[in-house]
Amino acid sequence: MAEKNYTIPINEEFDKYDGCPLCRLHQRFERHSLEYIMGAAMMEPDVRQMTNLTGFCRDHYEKMLAMGNRLSLSLMLQSYLAELEGKLKGPGSAGKKGYANSLAYVTRANDGCFVCERAAQTLTALARNVAYLWQTDAAFREKFAKQEFFCLRHATLMLRIAEQELGKNASGFASAVAEVAIKGLQPARDKIDRFCRSFDYRYASDPLGDASQAAEDAIHWILGEKI
Repeated sequence: MAEKNYTIPINEEFDKYDGCPLCRLHQRFERHSLEYIMGAAMMEPDVRQMTNLTGFCRDHYEKMLAMGNRLSLSLMLQSYLAELEGKLKGPGSAGKKGYANSLAYVTRANDGCFVCERAAQTLTALARNVAYLWQTDAAFREKFAKQEFFCLRHATLMLRIAEQELGKNASGFASAVAEVAIKGLQPARDKIDRFCRSFDYRYASDPLGDASQAAEDAIHWILGEKI
């Protein structure tokens, strides 16, 4: 199950004890994917075939624009738009089957994102390796337990890995994940409770303090760092 290439970055991020380590891993490999696609990979036929098929989400188009290499992005867009034009013309010239094929293509091109899909695949592999390290490395279990929190998004991913792949070790790993995740949930819930209570006249004079950002903090725990 483990891929040794992933154990080094996992340990590096789990050594930081600041926020959700899987958020940081996600961001790290998202950056790698953006640098990859905007570099030499942009000219590789199999990569271009995939970007023609999936396109990119708005967030990743914006991030690629911010990287400044407009030629790489424009070359990808050139072939992507050409493919789309051909598929959009298809329904009127190839009958019912052509319509279905064209609809499937443009739906995939509209809904997909090369970077999101690549990052999601990598993160799933990383989560499997986190579970492997937790099972096999006592020192890693200690680091795992000391994490500040896991966001709900990545706690759910690890709980899914536990259910699907860990067999008799599933409940132990799931309990360890939940224990760390709750470290982030409890202060978020406390701030939300204090913020909502401040609208009750009986508590109107109580200082709001850090509860003024309660909604933002709760969303941060639910969704994790913005990727």
